[in-house]
Amino acid sequence: MIASKEFPHSSLPATPQPASRESSIELELPVISKVSFRFAASALSGAAMFACFPRPGWHLLVWGACLPILLTLVTERSLPRAFLWGYVCGALFLAGSCYWFVEVMERYGKLAPPLAAGVLLLFVAVFSGFFGAFGLAEGWVARRMPLAALALSPFLWVSMELARTYLITGFPWNLMGYAVQAEGLRQLASVTAVYGLSFLAVATSAMAAWALLERQRTRARIGLALWLGMLIAANWLARPPALRPGSRAAFLVQPNVPLDESVQEAWAPWRDPGPLNSLVSLTLGSRVVDEAAIGPPLIVWAENPAPFYFNRDPVFRGAVERLARGARGYVVVNTVTFADPENKLPKNSAVVLDPEGRVILQYDKIHLVPFGEYVPWWAFPGRVGKIAAEAGNFVPGSSYQVARMPEGAVGVFICYEAIFPQLVRRIVSEGAGVLVNVSNDAWYGDSPAAFQHLEMARLRAIENRRALLRATNDGITAVIDPYGRVASELPRRRRLVLAGRFDYLTERTFYARHGDVFAWLCAAVAAGIAAVRALARGKREA
Repeated sequence: MIASKEFPHSSLPATPQPASRESSIELELPVISKVSFRFAASALSGAAMFACFPRPGWHLLVWGACLPILLTLVTERSLPRAFLWGYVCGALFLAGSCYWFVEVMERYGKLAPPLAAGVLLLFVAVFSGFFGAFGLAEGWVARRMPLAALALSPFLWVSMELARTYLITGFPWNLMGYAVQAEGLRQLASVTAVYGLSFLAVATSAMAAWALLERQRTRARIGLALWLGMLIAANWLARPPALRPGSRAAFLVQPNVPLDESVQEAWAPWRDPGPLNSLVSLTLGSRVVDEAAIGPPLIVWAENPAPFYFNRDPVFRGAVERLARGARGYVVVNTVTFADPENKLPKNSAVVLDPEGRVILQYDKIHLVPFGEYVPWWAFPGRVGKIAAEAGNFVPGSSYQVARMPEGAVGVFICYEAIFPQLVRRIVSEGAGVLVNVSNDAWYGDSPAAFQHLEMARLRAIENRRALLRATNDGITAVIDPYGRVASELPRRRRLVLAGRFDYLTERTFYARHGDVFAWLCAAVAAGIAAVRALARGKREA
């Protein structure tokens, strides 16, 4: 419905008149008169956003997912309702993306179903506020400058994603850019990180909104066509070179240890070394002689729910040392270490051994999982069960170290850390020539979360132009090339070893050298436009 009486400025004429560039869009704003329609449009955007990601993984939706919410926000006169529409969009997106919280908290956190659902609702209620803030900012600018609001929307969106990355423990799960699957365009992440891809996706929705709202629609539609043509051309020009194997050999071990307490107890090496020895035998027995490979192989064991204590358990330590010597290679294993002599402050760690069985790196996980490895200060520890043996009281590491060797340097990060661009960048800045991610994605059950986790890890390879060797407990174990392509992977829930190839690289990308410059520039532009809008309002009121 188009009605001049519902425009943000009642003084605007109902019929087209010669006007400024800014007002030309206002004359064609289709105001949705019913709140239910606005609610539906906001929910539609939220649903389209989570449908972009695995699964179902309808990736092409990313280019128009924000269109309904942008059309709603630029025609909304009420700021509280603008916040509400953004909040509704975010709530549906987050609930659809993270519904697996319920299974994790119920099955492994030992919460009753209503309490497990309550954890999800609390998470959605808090983190939807970021989307509400986006809606509020977009609506505030649109009240006076709707065209500027559309132009500003990708900057505001990136600012919101930056806030999601750093605030309230940080949870940048399924940022919009991860759904961009065009291989050429994805290489932009080596400059902007994932935020640049989010910018392109939201900008495309904004261009489509402009084409629908602009009075001179021919001009707007030509602009949209040129924008889409530019994206297609850029994707073709920036396409990565043909996939080729590296010169170094890697063996990624997927043990498929069930998340069952009785099974985990059976894996305790000090009680029965049999399961551990079988894992060593699997590793050594699966090694294929690779005459073309250069130097010692790199063997990676996944993050494992079994009680492995490298510094405390001589049985486990001895087995790993023998593995390194027997394979004549470097070995990466996940283990629990302790920050205190009394063994009361556990750390989630990865240890790297050289071919002689000597420890050359102990990396302690820096960004812990809230409610899984620690309980945030603002929560109630007594209400949330433990997900892992020491869940709720892990202490974080603080050092971004790499394992240095004559062949190159290995940078390790653990599980959930794969979703934080700035953390992996810090590891590369320490000199890592190849990245290793050890993870246990069995917590996600049959949900799409394991596939989403892999998509996020792939961007870390592109951002830093490093091969990524990803070993997981029950999948998805994969070798990812420096352009983010999955060179090889293992099927889920199989006890197998993946043989792959990689190279140690030294060249650093713009992102590896300068970090989140693009995202912070977007935040600065958004703040600058907001300041101009506030000053203009002040002058009018004066």
